[in-house]
Amino acid sequence: MKLTGVLVDLVLQGFKRKKLFKVHKKIIYAIEAVVDIALNSGPDPVQNESIARRQGIPKRYLEQTLQILVKNKILVGSRGPKGGYSLAKERRRIKISDIIKSVSNENNFNNTFNSELSKKIVLPLINDISFKCLEKLNNISIEEVCRIAKDKNLKQDISKKVDFVI
Repeated sequence: MKLTGVLVDLVLQGFKRKKLFKVHKKIIYAIEAVVDIALNSGPDPVQNESIARRQGIPKRYLEQTLQILVKNKILVGSRGPKGGYSLAKERRRIKISDIIKSVSNENNFNNTFNSELSKKIVLPLINDISFKCLEKLNNISIEEVCRIAKDKNLKQDISKKVDFVI
């Protein structure tokens, strides 16, 4: 089972809803990668090839996403033959909203709408909804997602677990 199902369950909390907004693949891949690392971390870093294989993420696309997460201090990268990625801080201190903010493009699409209705009514409504979603996701930690994954019997690759690297 891919982590996507766990993430959808977590966000929807059992409600049956239609899609209102499309979540970009980059965001899903980033969340899956961080949760995969949290679930499969051990004394050695988790290699991107392993994450790509388990989650079905293209390697070259995954590497770019992982580098962004390192730059934003969510992950720590190490080089060399046994190199890979580890969490930069404890699971409970990494929020889903942190990951989303790290990989989201800060494109200001407000300038693409010309009508007064869009500028004064529609865009403020959409911005308010986006803000409320991020507020909710700010209360969900990687630790909670890992607990849900464990409850759903997601398989892990290794038995020795390390929460984060100092």
